[in-house]
Amino acid sequence: MTLLFENGSHIKFELKKAHFFSLGSILRFPTLPSLLLVSLLFTTSLLPQTTEKTPQPPPVTGTEPVPNTGTKPTEQGIRVTGKKDPRDREILRTPNSISRLNEQDIQDAGINRTNDIDKQVPNFSIIDSGSRNFTYFNIRGMRSIAFSEPAVGLILDGVPLNDNVALNTELYGIENIEVYRGSQATLFGKNFQGGVVEIRTKKPTNIAEGKITYDAGNYKKQETSAYYNAPIIKDKLFFGIAGKTTEREGYLSNVTGFYYPTNRPYEVPVEIYKTHPDGRKGKAGRFRLYFTPNEMFEADLQVSAESFDDGALNLVNYLGAKSEREKALLQGCVAMPSNCAKLYGTYVNRVNGDRKVYWDYEGKSNVTGNTYSLATTTKLPQANIKTATAIRKMDIDPITADADFTTTDQHRSIYVEKATTFLNDIYVESKDKNDPLQFKVGIYSSSKVTNIDQAREHRVQMYVGNDFGLRAPARENNLSRIQDRNVSFYTHNSYTFAEKFTITLGSRLERQESRLSHTEQVIGFSPINPYGETKLLSDPYTINNRYNYNVSRLIFDYKPTENLMFFIGFSRGYKNAGYSTVVNIPNRATFKPEINDTIEAGVKSEFFKGKFGLKYTQFYTETQDFHVVRAINLSQYINLNAELVTIRGYELETFLKPHKDVKLGLSAGYTEGIFNKFHDSVLNRDFNGKWVHFIPKYDIVSYLQYRNAYGMFFRGEFQAVGQMYFAADNTVYSDPYYVINSRIGYETDTLSAYVYMNNMNDRYYFTSYIDGTFQAVPGAPKTYGFMLTYKI
Repeated sequence: MTLLFENGSHIKFELKKAHFFSLGSILRFPTLPSLLLVSLLFTTSLLPQTTEKTPQPPPVTGTEPVPNTGTKPTEQGIRVTGKKDPRDREILRTPNSISRLNEQDIQDAGINRTNDIDKQVPNFSIIDSGSRNFTYFNIRGMRSIAFSEPAVGLILDGVPLNDNVALNTELYGIENIEVYRGSQATLFGKNFQGGVVEIRTKKPTNIAEGKITYDAGNYKKQETSAYYNAPIIKDKLFFGIAGKTTEREGYLSNVTGFYYPTNRPYEVPVEIYKTHPDGRKGKAGRFRLYFTPNEMFEADLQVSAESFDDGALNLVNYLGAKSEREKALLQGCVAMPSNCAKLYGTYVNRVNGDRKVYWDYEGKSNVTGNTYSLATTTKLPQANIKTATAIRKMDIDPITADADFTTTDQHRSIYVEKATTFLNDIYVESKDKNDPLQFKVGIYSSSKVTNIDQAREHRVQMYVGNDFGLRAPARENNLSRIQDRNVSFYTHNSYTFAEKFTITLGSRLERQESRLSHTEQVIGFSPINPYGETKLLSDPYTINNRYNYNVSRLIFDYKPTENLMFFIGFSRGYKNAGYSTVVNIPNRATFKPEINDTIEAGVKSEFFKGKFGLKYTQFYTETQDFHVVRAINLSQYINLNAELVTIRGYELETFLKPHKDVKLGLSAGYTEGIFNKFHDSVLNRDFNGKWVHFIPKYDIVSYLQYRNAYGMFFRGEFQAVGQMYFAADNTVYSDPYYVINSRIGYETDTLSAYVYMNNMNDRYYFTSYIDGTFQAVPGAPKTYGFMLTYKI
C-alpha cells in the first residue's frame, strides 16, 4: 500500500505575489545578488493565471486556532496530512507581516528549540549572550537587551512569557509557530513593539495520538522528546503529557594546562590538557487538562516545569576571529597601555585555534522554572470571551564564570536571579469570522517581582587591598529588587467594505508602575576582623517611577481578487522603561521608555492553485530613546537612551512548486539601522551616522525540498547572514557568513528516520559580543546526527 505522508502540497511559508509596493523616497536598499531568483519568480507571477473562487473569511483580528474536530482526515483508508490548512488562508488575507510554520514545516526544517526559528524567518535574528539564560530576540531592529523587557515576545498557548530566560527554551509537542513582525501592542494582551513569536502546542482531542522522537549526533548529543494526548471522558475531558531531555558535550576546548614560557608573540603555547566546559543538559515537561463540559465553555489547564544544568558560558576571545583582531588589539592597548605587551603576547597566540579558551575556572549555568496557566473560552451568541491567567517562577541559580578569561585566578562572576510573574488577560472578540465587522477588546495586567544578586569575586590581593582594604578573596555584590506592575486596555477592530476594502483600527492605553531598590556591598576579611566583615560601597537607594503609554494603529488593505492583497499601515509601539541593576549611581540607573513610529506597506499573493506564493513588505521606523547597553567597567553596566534612530528595510518570502513532489523556497530580509542622534554619556562621544549594533544587515534562507509518495525525503538549505556590528563606533563586528544544511530521510505513516548535517562547511562565525571585553559568542560548528520518529 502506498502511504501518502505529508506530501509537498501542504508546506507553507505562505508567500505572496509580485507588484512590489514601494515607499519610493522613504526606503532605499542595495540590490542583493542572491535575490535574482526572486526576479525570475516575480516575472513568472505576471503570467496569466486562473484562481479557484471559494468563499473566504475576512481578516483575522486575533490568533484564533483552527477548530479541532477530534478526527484525522482520511482518504480511502489512508491518513492524509497534506490538506490545506484554513489558517493559511486567514494569514493570506491578514494585513500583517506573518510567517507560519506548521508541524511538518517544523520537522522538515529541524527546529528543536526557539533559537532555531530565526533561521527560517526573514528579519528575525536571535542574539545569544553565551548562555541560554540570556537570549535576545530581534525583529526589524527592534531588539531585546539586558535589563529591559523583551522587545519581541514569546507567547505559548496564549500566555506571554515576558522574560529573557524563556526565549531560548526547548520545543516539544508543537502544533505550529507564527512570527508576527512589527508592533503588536493592539493585538495581543502584552505589549511587544518588535513583534511576537506565538507557539501553540498539540491540543488533546477524542483521538488518542502521540509521537516519540530520538535524536543522536556528534558531540555526544542525545535528545528524546515525546507527547501523548488522549480523552478521559469522550467529548468532555482530555489530557495531554509532553516532555523532553537533552544532553551534549561542549563545543569549546579549555586548555587548562600548557607550557607558555615567556608570553612573546612568536611563542605558541604547547597544550597539555583540554576539557569541554560548555556542555548542555536539561529536561522539561508539561501536563495538560482540557475540559469542555458543554458547547459554550472550555478550559485549558497547563502545568510545565523545566530545568537546565548547563556548563560554562559559550564565550571565546574575539581576537580568535580571522578578521579585525589587530584593530581590537589596538583598542585594548589604548585602554590599558601598561598591559599592551602582555595583551599582545597573550591574545595573538590564541587566535590559532577556533573555539579555544584558557580559563582556570570553567563555571556553570543553572535554570529552573515552573509555569501554571489556565485559559478559558466562553462562547456567547455574538462573541467569545477568553481569559488567560498564569503564574510563572524562574530561578537562575547561579551563573558562574571566569571573569578575567585567563588561567590566572583573578576574578569570578556570579549571577543569581529569582523572578515571579502573575499575569491575567481577558478579552472579548468576534465569533463570526464572516462578519464584515471584526473586533477584539481586552484588559491585560501583570505584576512581576525580581530579585537579583550580581557579584564579582576578586581573587587577588592587589585589587582587594587597594580598593576595599580587605583580604582576598572578597565578593562585590550588586543587590537589586525590581517590582513592576502594568495594566492596559487594548482594542483591535476592522471593517470590510464590499468584500475588498478593509480598515483596521487599534489602540492601547497602559500604565506602568515600577520600583527599584539597590545597594552595593563587598564582603571579605580584614586585617582587624579575621572573621569577615561587610562594607557598603554605595548607600542603598530606592527609585519609583510611573509611566502612561498611549499608542494606536491604522491599516488599510485592498483585496482585488481572492488571492491578492495590498496593505499599508501606520503604528506606534513602545518598550517599557526600566532600571539598570548593576550601577551604584542612582541617576544612571533609570532609562526612559523606547517609542517607535512605523509605516509599512506590502503585498501578499498566491496563484496557480497554491503552486506559487509571494509576500513582500517594506517598512520605515523612527525610534526615540532607543535602548543601548554600555559598560562603565567590568562590573557595572547601564542602559542609555539614543535620542533618535531610524530603521528601514524589507522582507520577502516566496515559494514555488514546479512539481507535486518538489518545493523551492526563498526568504530574505534587509535591515538598515542608523544612529541619527546619539551622544554616549559614558564615553562622552557622538555616534551620529553610525550603524546600530546587533542588527544583521541581511539574512537569507533558500531551500530545495523533495518528498514523494514512496516516503523519500530530502531538504538542502542555504543560509546567509550579513555583517553585524558589535559596537556603536562600528569598529568591532562579525563578517558576513553562510552555512549549508542538509537532511535526508525515509517516512511512513508511523515511523520516520532521518540523517542530517548542519553547517556542513564548518563556518566559524560570531553571534554576539560582550561590551567592555574581548569576548564574543561563536555559532555552532558542524554538527550531524540521526533522528528517529515514531507516531502513535
